[in-house]
Amino acid sequence: MEDQEYKSVNNALNDFFFQGRFEMLPVYLDLEGEAEEQIAEVLGVEQDELCDFIGLTAARSLRFDKGDPYIDQARWLMEWSLHGRRDPPPFTALLCALSIAAERMGADENFSPNNYSDRLFELLGVKDPTSQQKLRQYAKSTRQFWRALNMWLAENDFQLGRPTARAVIGHWKYASFGLSQALVRDADRKRFTGLFEKYDLVPGEPVPDAEMALLVHDWMTSNGATGPTVWLRKLWQSSDLRPRVVSAALDAFETWESTAGATCAGPRKARLLWQVGFTGFPRKRARLSLAVSRGGHAEALEEPGSSNTGQEHLFLEDGMEPGLQFLGPVGSINIDMLLLKPRSFIGVDSGTTYGYIAKPIVALARAPDGPVFREVSRVSLFEEHAILCHEAWLERVEGHLSKCARPGHTVLRSSDMAGIPEGWCIIRGVEIVRAVDNAHDNFHALSPIASAAAISCVEGLKLGHGTWHVAAPPMIQATSEKPGSALEIIREQFGKKDEVIAREDAAGDFMEASLTGSCVEAGTNLRAVVKNKSTELAETSFSLRSADVPRPLGTKLLSHEILGTGFALEPVATHGPEQACLEGCVLRGAVIDGPHGSTPGDARITVEVPEGALEETDNPEWCHSSDAAVQASESCVIRGYHHWVYEPFEKDDDVYDAKMAECKNCQVKALSRTRQVAKGNAKKMAQNQVFTPARRAAKQGSEHGPSAELVHAGISPDTVLDGLCYLGHGSWPAFQRLAASVSSEPWFASSLAGELFSLGHLDMNGRLLSAGGEWSVSPPAIVVGTDGSGYLSGFQSSNLLEAVENALSVEGVVYAPCRASNQVTVHRWTGLEGLDLEALLENLEDAHGRAVAVSRGLALTISRNAPSFSDVFNQGAPIHVEQVEGLAKFDTQRARWSRVERMDGVGAYKLGLHGTRYVFQDADGATRQVGHQVAKTLAARAEGNWLHGYDMSTGRFTAALGTEPPWLFARALVASSGSLPAMEGGRVVYERVDPRVATNILSRMYGKDENIG
Repeated sequence: MEDQEYKSVNNALNDFFFQGRFEMLPVYLDLEGEAEEQIAEVLGVEQDELCDFIGLTAARSLRFDKGDPYIDQARWLMEWSLHGRRDPPPFTALLCALSIAAERMGADENFSPNNYSDRLFELLGVKDPTSQQKLRQYAKSTRQFWRALNMWLAENDFQLGRPTARAVIGHWKYASFGLSQALVRDADRKRFTGLFEKYDLVPGEPVPDAEMALLVHDWMTSNGATGPTVWLRKLWQSSDLRPRVVSAALDAFETWESTAGATCAGPRKARLLWQVGFTGFPRKRARLSLAVSRGGHAEALEEPGSSNTGQEHLFLEDGMEPGLQFLGPVGSINIDMLLLKPRSFIGVDSGTTYGYIAKPIVALARAPDGPVFREVSRVSLFEEHAILCHEAWLERVEGHLSKCARPGHTVLRSSDMAGIPEGWCIIRGVEIVRAVDNAHDNFHALSPIASAAAISCVEGLKLGHGTWHVAAPPMIQATSEKPGSALEIIREQFGKKDEVIAREDAAGDFMEASLTGSCVEAGTNLRAVVKNKSTELAETSFSLRSADVPRPLGTKLLSHEILGTGFALEPVATHGPEQACLEGCVLRGAVIDGPHGSTPGDARITVEVPEGALEETDNPEWCHSSDAAVQASESCVIRGYHHWVYEPFEKDDDVYDAKMAECKNCQVKALSRTRQVAKGNAKKMAQNQVFTPARRAAKQGSEHGPSAELVHAGISPDTVLDGLCYLGHGSWPAFQRLAASVSSEPWFASSLAGELFSLGHLDMNGRLLSAGGEWSVSPPAIVVGTDGSGYLSGFQSSNLLEAVENALSVEGVVYAPCRASNQVTVHRWTGLEGLDLEALLENLEDAHGRAVAVSRGLALTISRNAPSFSDVFNQGAPIHVEQVEGLAKFDTQRARWSRVERMDGVGAYKLGLHGTRYVFQDADGATRQVGHQVAKTLAARAEGNWLHGYDMSTGRFTAALGTEPPWLFARALVASSGSLPAMEGGRVVYERVDPRVATNILSRMYGKDENIG
């Protein structure tokens, strides 16, 4: 029977650590600071006695009268698992005791397995030699509790914290898990910011363990507030504990979000880095831009020492993504010279120094939150990259890639793809599969730091940290320098023996395993391990999920409030089930219908709608020069080599240390291994057969992209929707990441978001001022149209869809899904007239326990109560246009944009190349940001033109392409027609639209407001 005092201690610890304060953050069972203070207060003990109290309490849960003293804890784990693991673990107090013992090793700085055992005996009050021997003998039993904690956190989708318990020191075995929680304190973790800033690390950029170890080692010589603490230096002096420090640095880096504030080292500094996007429609093009992703501001720039006083001032322009600024105006920047010579700018407002270094080889990795590639300091194993390279270096770069990259990449020149500067090329589809440590320092950006073994999950549909969709699992890739290694994928199970579900022996130094064809269910937790005989060399954990086992709903669900004038324009967080609102296609509470407005001039409903065009971001047109190579003949890019200056070796330095090298001409920096290390690694490679893996097949039917692009073959919009339903809610970057797995076209994410919003699958705010914002999946509903058909809206999963199909399997009902390329499937049924759908669906619930609602007359209700475009304009953000590039005005007769030099009166304008914004300027000169559909329609209304029309005889509602009715207007049209619109040339057509719905929508879009024009 569980001791009541132990239970009280365990509950107090669980209440602090696992109540959501560490959502998506690393959680350490480490008692210091706030944790120590609050838990001591709850338990009524003094802070300085808390750890001893926990240790003695945990000791009473151990059975020294049995062979295995952890037998009761193991039984509690099993019972907890059998009851569904709904509550936090019953063994948290035991794990905290193990962590405290590890922490106390620092008291005398004797870091050894024996000292850990001595500290554990002391903490638990175990003095009997026999009992001490049992604790040593059965230390392996503690591993099951650490593993169970990690699996439980993953099972809760990291909403209670991200697991940090791992075997950081292989030969310490079971003591290593406790060490992963201890020794590195909160004050030490805060100092890692100095490490990240010193080496210009970019948040989100992947940094392998081996590279972080080199950076930490070099950083240990730093002093002051940006250097390590005295305690971190002491830990680093122990070679056994270095993996613990590296692990803490990696955890801190994953959650690091640097600000623009001045550092302790002096004035603000930021880096200008290359970014490239690829489009395939209407023509293939590379879109190069120079951006600041950390510490920047939208402001004018000055260039120290520049004599170009008569030229247009440069500036940083905000992009659509928060915290991202782009260098402009590109029409005033000579990209040919920019690629050859370093430059430095100072922000006029902030005083920030923005540095740019010209490089002959620029490594770019796919951004974690979208389809673009961003510059990184060094490539990572197994990830997809694009390489911007000068043609003078191309032959040597390809020679290097032949040694370390999967074959099949594509070299693109300016003649192959627009947007690539003359004399340069972009190598696409580069995937590094091994490190080449004896490579020349000139190729440091293409050389990941080698380690004894490395493992990574790539491709698939990644839903979040360590989580993939079960229908699109990751490919597991690994390398090992030890001959005879193997890769195993293990199913972890609570209280049961691990099950190996896949195993691949190494081919040379490379291993690759796929879960395709494996019977792995959603909700499974897996561990991939590189083994050499019985020794585990590297591991990574991941989970497979789907909407059948979704994350808890949380409190971030959005809905359109019902106001006195109708529905609110922007959805906001729902406040309880009693709130009157429109949540997806579910209407809660009463709504007072707005006026059944008539269209201004009913006779003009049927009009000739012009053919429009897809809304695209303008391409940057950089300035060029034909003699750049002559002007910059001393550039390392043109010369074909760097002049490296190496940091000198000091007397006591280890010959295996890495040293910082800097080119004295172009300021490129690199961590360089010594020749002794290079020779040693070359010898290891010679002993191990080198295997070149074949290129994986690209996605079949992939539009526009080159064959070298890595795209998972099984990812469809339907899989993405299932992933969104699993997540429940999230940010716009998270949405972009999932959408990019289907198509890398920059417009696709916004297009998919519009479709899902119009179907009522999700609500999303922020679309008035940007491409998207926070989103949440709506509750399920059958939306019934006037023609007797209906479709499933809101939350969807395979189990729910099967249940709805079974419930509607009655005479006369036909399942008639609507499918189209790169669109979600609309699950639609015909023949629903006269059926008591509420009764048929009465016992159906989604995975969250919500009933499937039935929505009738929804299209008419929305169309009567949606905000008018006049209201939308009045709620738009006022904007003052000063310095901007890419200014264009919309021609409402041609339904096309035309470049203009300045804003010249009433009309719709778009501005900016990187963060395109759409505004409407009224007759009084008021300019507000309103989104492209609203801006274009208001401009057409002001000029007496029409971009939308309705044919009463056919029920077809037509819009010029690029002016599709947005937001709730689109939801009303889709709810009426029962399907997504179709594209016909330069027009978009909604079928089967109720005349009343069409009339109301046109009235709210074109109804005259004298204050606007």
